Amino acid sequence: MTPPPNNEKLLTFRTKFCYGVGNISIMMGKLAPRELAMPIYNVLLGVSPTAMGLVLALGRFIDAFTDPLTGNVSDRTKSPWGRRRPFIFLGVIFVGLFFTTLWWFPRGLSPHAYLLYFIFIAFLYYISLSAFSVPWYALGYELAPDYDNRTKLMAFAGFLGPIGQMLVCWLYRLTQMDCFKNDNLYRLTHLVMFQGDATTTGLRVVTVFAGIMIALFGIVTAVFVRERNANAGPTSAKPRPTFFAGAKAAFQSQAFVRLTVAFMLIQLGIQMVGVLGFYNFVYYLNDGDKKAGSFLYACHNTVWLVSNMIFTPIIARLTARFGKKEMFLTAIVWGIMRMGLMWFLMNPAHPWGMLINGAMMGVDNAAIFMLCHAMIADICDVDERDSGHRREGLYGSLYSWAFKVGIAMASLLSGYILDFIHFDRTLGGAQTSRTLFLMKLSYCAVPAMFSVLALAVFIRYPISRRYAHEVRAELDARKLAASKPQN
Repeated sequence: MTPPPNNEKLLTFRTKFCYGVGNISIMMGKLAPRELAMPIYNVLLGVSPTAMGLVLALGRFIDAFTDPLTGNVSDRTKSPWGRRRPFIFLGVIFVGLFFTTLWWFPRGLSPHAYLLYFIFIAFLYYISLSAFSVPWYALGYELAPDYDNRTKLMAFAGFLGPIGQMLVCWLYRLTQMDCFKNDNLYRLTHLVMFQGDATTTGLRVVTVFAGIMIALFGIVTAVFVRERNANAGPTSAKPRPTFFAGAKAAFQSQAFVRLTVAFMLIQLGIQMVGVLGFYNFVYYLNDGDKKAGSFLYACHNTVWLVSNMIFTPIIARLTARFGKKEMFLTAIVWGIMRMGLMWFLMNPAHPWGMLINGAMMGVDNAAIFMLCHAMIADICDVDERDSGHRREGLYGSLYSWAFKVGIAMASLLSGYILDFIHFDRTLGGAQTSRTLFLMKLSYCAVPAMFSVLALAVFIRYPISRRYAHEVRAELDARKLAASKPQN
């Protein structure tokens, strides 16, 4: 085994922790609108699920195309605060603000008007999310100096990120609390234009606090993490390639393409039927009881996320021993097996058996998300060796672009899936047996099929630990040579 370079200082616990805290905001920002959109805008306000699926898809398309621009601009930015931190600081403040605004809609509008309101605010929200998330990822890719330290850094993000996911999975359940039935409890939510029922009162109060939390966790990263390449210059005499030349080089990289496509396929399968999680837990497992179903759904997701946190350091240790590629492949196989078992765990007679799925889900989720970003950092080293420039923002944004295009397609299809299975919100728990069967089948089978495709794509990923160390050593030698005075 080629030893890692030793000319870089290891990251401190404070740096790794403060970077990881930002992932709480990332997870809340990415998942909260999708988690609340269908239950609120479809079930409560009557907006068509197909229309909502289309809008959620368009939102992902928007930030999919703003991500590369943000990444390219942050790569080229020079300021007293660095390349990434100004974007992180301002971006996350606007993310929190527009997230809250999404749910402070006037009452008494038509479903069409509610849809237009969501479209306008979501447009601003996703632009802000792009401005925050792309520099945050790029900051992580450049912070850690070598192959194994990157896994350790992403382990902190992988450990803390589920806290944000956990908060998201309880948001809808919190809106159903009995305290929000008191019309005199929160006067601000009962101004004439905002009058509503207990759910909307709870929604507004809960999302105000959620928006504040999103902003605060992201600000921690911006304030307390110092950039390793704050004003990075070229490491060779080659001129900096244009954005399109850089994008072309990225998509010609076998490692980048295989990693990106594999992750996109996994997420496409999960997100395409992700919205069915709420519907399965409420209508399939609990006969339309929203309180019981949303409570079980939140408990399931909490178990999953706690499992994610428990297994993240374990997987990081195993990765240090066996390698990133090997652990990533193992995680995909584990996920396929888990989805097959989930068919038997989804039993209305024993709905709490789904907690077993939640515990198992933490394993593949922890490995896949943590290792993807650690591997992109390795890919950025290979690119620096070949191009002479640090372009974490470009690679992170292109990765995000491909991922979000997949998520946009999944969001679009999710609305059609609800229409295809003939879900009727007016029937409540009296959905037809065909609808319930297709609801369960889609939830189990679709992610498994896409994971099989991801396995076939990723199995030939070319960057091993040895190769990554050799590239890093070559880069360190270049820097050492460049630092010596010329005679």
